[in-house]
Amino acid sequence: MKDELIRIFGAVEQDVGQHARDRTENAERMPSFVVTADRTDQVPELLRLAHERRVPVTPKVTGQNIGGLAIPAEGGIVLCLHRLKALEIDEAHGVAWIEPGVSWQELKDAAHRKGWTLGFPLAPPDASVLACALMDGLNTMSLSHGSFGDWILSLEAYLADGTKVVTGSAAMSGRPLSRGPLPDLTGLFVNWMGTTGVVTRVGFALWPLRAHRRRDMIPCRSLEEGFALMRTGARTGLYDDLAGLSWPAAKWALGLDELGPRDPHEPELYLIADYAADTREELDLKTRRLTELSPVPPLPVSDLTQLAPDLAPFAELPARLDFLLDHPGGGLTWIGTYGPMDKLEEGGRAGSKMLEAEGYPPLMVTRPMKGGHMGVLRFIERFDRNSEAETSKVRALNVAVGAMLMDLGYVPYKCPAVLYEDLYRRLDPGFLTLMQRVRDAVDPHGILNPDRWRRP
Repeated sequence: MKDELIRIFGAVEQDVGQHARDRTENAERMPSFVVTADRTDQVPELLRLAHERRVPVTPKVTGQNIGGLAIPAEGGIVLCLHRLKALEIDEAHGVAWIEPGVSWQELKDAAHRKGWTLGFPLAPPDASVLACALMDGLNTMSLSHGSFGDWILSLEAYLADGTKVVTGSAAMSGRPLSRGPLPDLTGLFVNWMGTTGVVTRVGFALWPLRAHRRRDMIPCRSLEEGFALMRTGARTGLYDDLAGLSWPAAKWALGLDELGPRDPHEPELYLIADYAADTREELDLKTRRLTELSPVPPLPVSDLTQLAPDLAPFAELPARLDFLLDHPGGGLTWIGTYGPMDKLEEGGRAGSKMLEAEGYPPLMVTRPMKGGHMGVLRFIERFDRNSEAETSKVRALNVAVGAMLMDLGYVPYKCPAVLYEDLYRRLDPGFLTLMQRVRDAVDPHGILNPDRWRRP
């Protein structure tokens, strides 16, 4: 096998151990080989070899997800895709056609030069856009345009036996302009965590780069006050984003590492409003409307960063959030869910109390999505991943938080393996049967990322 991999890729990586784990509480698994693709034609050649020899393959780009999603199968092959960086922008239609290694910063710069833009998650500038889109991530335009999976218009992928598949309008014309009116096979690769194929190119929607854009911060005295503003603001249709960050985020960003109890007079939630316009008059109208809806006047984030430069990551995304990544112990994990807007208060309050009860600051990210048709609740924990006791504690906490949110109708996104058993118990049996049949059809030997969406 090693000789064959060297023939295909020219070399195999010597330090496979660095790919065995990530920042989360998920157990490490040691691959046998790690290879890096320089060309897309190497991907089907590897898959044909692995399919023939029944060897698991885990695709990986930068490994910066926080869900254990790229931890490989024991003894398998890690296929790194970060060197695949082809990037095309259809300037006439506002569509990006990119390979896995294209980062947020690279796409932002290229799109802006063409007069287009996109939304951004709380992710480092060098993280993969394609990986986030395939995992249906959220971004700063999710209120106006939905989760990132909704933006995918076409894609190119390879099945387990090396068969090439192109979906959406690109399957006929070569141009990724829409998912329909053909049967929507694009969905067979979105949210499947690499278990149905290795995606090597994605075409997705960009949006016009407006002449004026503004980011405001609105301190809210309580979660309930913030959620009420999110609902009302979402219904106006004026804003690209109304994202909430709970109080620990602001203190960590300002360098306060050891957080005590929240002062009763301190804001519990900070809402960040993101919106744009073609004219100054249009932007001012949106600002006035936001001011009317808000409990206090919105504060331009650009002004705040003049007073507190440490808040700069919130002013311009993508950005590296050092307060999450650089801390003693180095562990980072979360449970994220999409679900009903009318349960935000109950879920947000319950999750915060659960984190505090275990000694963790109640760090929460929340926002309305897709015009307010659904909302996000995500709870994040920093922990010492070198401590077995703390790793076990945070794993149990995530299971409990996940169960609480699923009880309220929230569905895990980028679902970690610790929630599979509980999630499968709640899912429609026919859904599980169909999901299994799809996997058996496209990957009969079960070699593609087999530890994700494990068979019930």
